[in-house]
Order: sequence, then C-alpha cells, then structure tokens
Amino acid sequence: MSIREMRLQTKLSQSKFAAMFDIPVSTLRDWEQGRRTPPAYVLKMIKTILHENGLLNDNSYIEACELRKKNVESALAVLFSATNGPDEAFMDVLQAYISGEITLEEMEANVDHLVYLGV
Repeated sequence: MSIREMRLQTKLSQSKFAAMFDIPVSTLRDWEQGRRTPPAYVLKMIKTILHENGLLNDNSYIEACELRKKNVESALAVLFSATNGPDEAFMDVLQAYISGEITLEEMEANVDHLVYLGV
C-alpha cells in the first residue's frame, strides 16, 4: 500500500497527515507524486501506527470482520431457533458466546440436544 493510499484511506489532508507523523508536507507531496521514495521502514511504521489506531483497514481486517459478522449471525439464528426468543436463556447463551465461554459448535450441539429449551 502506497503512502498516498494510506493517507486517502484516513481521509486526512496532506498537511494533517504530515503533521501526524512530523513529516514536512513537501516530503509527503514528493513521496505521493513519485519524485522521492520513502524508506521501507517508514512506510511500515506509518502503516502499523495507522492500523493500531483504527485509521487503516486492509483487506484481511475487512475479511475478518465479515467472518465475525457471519459467525454472529449464525449464532443468533441458532439461538432464536432454540429458545423462546430474546428471553433470559437466550441472553445467557449469547453472553457466553460473546465472552468466548462457548463456541458456535458447542452452541449448535446444545441446540441439537434441546438444552436451551429445558427438554
């Protein structure tokens, strides 16, 4: 990912982006226009800082979010089918799933055994 792509993803102007990293605006402009090349360690440092501060999301992060979303949707579908809706049992199981006490597979096994319906 180029320095320009990183800056554009943050939606910061060149001056604000440069100020964030204490880089002269003229240097940033030269990097973005290809007149100069930033050192590889600088690119890596900037990318790491932006990523750690939630200002930069690469494809792997977006894919991981989509996977988590699908897992939560699956968990909710399982819980809705195995309980009487968002009652106390539903909320207890959902909290256990969110906190990592049980996995989706464990939840599905309990559903198969009708555990959540008290049968």
